[in-house]
Amino acid sequence: MKSCRAGRNGSRRSMTALDPGVAALPVGGRARAWRTEPSALVGLLLLAPALLLLALFFVVPIVRIIWVALAQPDFGFSRFADFFQSPAAMRSLLTTLRVSAIVTLLGTLIGLVIAWDLRTTGSRWKRAALWAATLFPLWTSVVVRNYAFTILLQRKGIVNTALVSTGIIPEPLGILYTDTAVILGMLYTMLPYAILPIYASLVNVDITLVSAAESLGASRARAIAGIILPLIAPSVFAAAAITFVVSVGFYITPILLGGPDAPFLATFIDRQLFSLYDFPGAAATASILFVTAALVVGVAWRIVGFDQLRRALA
Repeated sequence: MKSCRAGRNGSRRSMTALDPGVAALPVGGRARAWRTEPSALVGLLLLAPALLLLALFFVVPIVRIIWVALAQPDFGFSRFADFFQSPAAMRSLLTTLRVSAIVTLLGTLIGLVIAWDLRTTGSRWKRAALWAATLFPLWTSVVVRNYAFTILLQRKGIVNTALVSTGIIPEPLGILYTDTAVILGMLYTMLPYAILPIYASLVNVDITLVSAAESLGASRARAIAGIILPLIAPSVFAAAAITFVVSVGFYITPILLGGPDAPFLATFIDRQLFSLYDFPGAAATASILFVTAALVVGVAWRIVGFDQLRRALA
């Protein structure tokens, strides 16, 4: 009996030693071995609240919007055809895509420069100033940011007053209520979304690789372009995708800086809802906006890969 009991105890010890995920059992107990990693069922139960919220507040509204666009007045794609046949709708779509693309390009380039400076600077004061400038747009409300740009860009604002007083321009420029004002306002808002993913990737890169390349005869620009940029390419694509997807849905900035009649898709949807009471048409426009954003994410997913894109956004 003792030898049999000792044999069972020895087998339990060997099983625990071979598989560290299996917890040790009491010597005389009959309980089943349990693993430290939860089962798939436990994981689904833990994810159930998040999945329920995602379904209620994202999936159901999107499906309902697409259904309204397809089902009214008769089931079909007539509302989408009307959108692409409307000059005003196409102007809004093209303006939205063009402005968002410019904001994405400028935001990604400026984000690269600021993220690199944050990673390489040795001055604590400079790093603190850069972090403050990066995070300040996230600390202020949308209305405050846009009204601040209104004060800056109006004909008697700070920018025009400074330019005229220094003799750079003879008379004030009409910057406000133009695409330029909308681009500046959107760019300021979106810079943190471009800087933070790139900086998070640069933190994991060995900067001494640049010095090593310079010691072999490469210039600093060539070393950064040939070594650093390929290493952080997934984060750059992720930052560009985030910037573009958020930019196409801007609503307050185009109205305050571009005027109430600014040709932007969000303002076009507002006009369809509250001026024309065209709910199916607004649903079709919103569906096109959603599909555009989804295509951008899909292209980034295809180019970078899901795992690298997930790590870049983590």
